Amino acid sequence: MPSLHRLILATAALLYLATPAPASAEEPAPAPPVAEADAPGPHIALILPTDSKQLAAPADIVRQGVMAAEARLGDDNTPKVRLYPTGAGDEEGILAYRQAAVRGAVGVIGPLTRGAIAKLAAFGKLDVPVLALNTLDETITPPTNLFALGLSIEAETRQIARNMQRDGRKMPVLIETEGLLAKRMREAFTAEWQLLTGKAPDVIALGTDKDAVWKLKETVAALRADALFMAADQKKARLIRPYIGTERPIYATSQVWSGKFGKQAGANVDLLGVKFVDMPWLLEPYQPDVLAYKQADKPLGPDMQRLYALGIDAYRLSLLLLVSAPGAAIEVQGVSGVLKLSANRQFSRELMSGEVGGQPRTPAPPKLEVPPEPAPSAEEGITATTQPAE
Repeated sequence: MPSLHRLILATAALLYLATPAPASAEEPAPAPPVAEADAPGPHIALILPTDSKQLAAPADIVRQGVMAAEARLGDDNTPKVRLYPTGAGDEEGILAYRQAAVRGAVGVIGPLTRGAIAKLAAFGKLDVPVLALNTLDETITPPTNLFALGLSIEAETRQIARNMQRDGRKMPVLIETEGLLAKRMREAFTAEWQLLTGKAPDVIALGTDKDAVWKLKETVAALRADALFMAADQKKARLIRPYIGTERPIYATSQVWSGKFGKQAGANVDLLGVKFVDMPWLLEPYQPDVLAYKQADKPLGPDMQRLYALGIDAYRLSLLLLVSAPGAAIEVQGVSGVLKLSANRQFSRELMSGEVGGQPRTPAPPKLEVPPEPAPSAEEGITATTQPAE
């Protein structure tokens, strides 16, 4: 039996015997029974809003990723994953956590939304370690047993700023499109660039001037930009890309990428050469570490693929948290990035660099040709058939 599984089994048994129901200043009403967690015993609780109309689809994709990781890494000596479905209400995460704790959970994956995580952070002492699936609020000090792994556009944007500095860019210009997502990108990039260089980048805001897009090329030239960052999603990036020329390197987040390789993959044609960062699950699909896990049952768009990979890595980290000493350094090469535990118990994700129109660095494995079955001999008196076997 692998040593990690022995440690997990022993830790799970100790936690199950020693963990009381969590204490809290507030006593919410008991949660309704959970069908998938009826039998008490050591398990890993998966708290996801699969009963929410708005969040059911992404929550289920995360669930599928967790189950794919359990199928690959779990065995009879590893606590099983049990789903605790919730609705959209933030307080439902607390109720699910309490249910899980009294029914023997030794670890928790979830909740998914920042509101539910904030409620859990304010709940009080957490006796069972929790790996929340979003970013922690930087204004609060999380309880000792609350950790987090999320897909943050701000973290991704800050890495783009670091990449630009590493590439020798000194005078980037940020092109901001309309919308909350672009605003978050602009704020994150500006803060990181100022931290790195001591000065803020120039910003061209397209939302206030309808004619600004027509003047983009000359405006960028007047600012003497040596690189551009497009704070935009794919649709808006495709609209502005023709107006900024090809004289300078262009950077963006993974939101501009279709998730497909090559120059003829739809939107890729309009955004060829744009530099971005993304996770190995999408940029290196033929790496052995990625191929080790089952793909989703149905084809997924890039955003859903990222949630699936998040589920895989969440399961892996939950096993490590069960056996790691308090304050231990944790760093994992995950399918969603290089994951590293920071001082505030948030796992950072270092992503891979990519370029729209490029190819994976690891080539696809050769397809195995299945040799044809030998034709039966006439002596055997068997008649060949084209019908499939029952």
